[in-house]
Amino acid sequence: MKGSDAPNDLVEISRPGGNLVARVVVPSIGHGEAQSLRDAIGAQLAEGAAGRAMVLDFSQVSLVSSLGLGTVVDLRNAAEKLGMRPGAHGLNRHLTELFALMRIDRLFTVTRSQAELERFLAG
Repeated sequence: MKGSDAPNDLVEISRPGGNLVARVVVPSIGHGEAQSLRDAIGAQLAEGAAGRAMVLDFSQVSLVSSLGLGTVVDLRNAAEKLGMRPGAHGLNRHLTELFALMRIDRLFTVTRSQAELERFLAG
């Protein structure tokens, strides 16, 4: 699943207001999913589909492996290099605790509600 033209049933990409929102649509991000997400979202960033912000939407995700966390950080770094503000949305209680424990929450603006997400994207 390389490149943005390849089908990817793990993530839905949208571009509201010139931003990049990647909604992960699988319940867990393990080894295989991490690489596919890196390819799909990374391709969007590499193709100049960048905007003011990149949001990773974890609303449907309940588990992220250590490799998945590394992918999340890599995607954040790639977005920031393009001048995009990184955001994370829809973290459940477990993921909120995991991001805090690993201090990944400090790398993102974390939004908990749709209204917060909309304010972040407008910012």
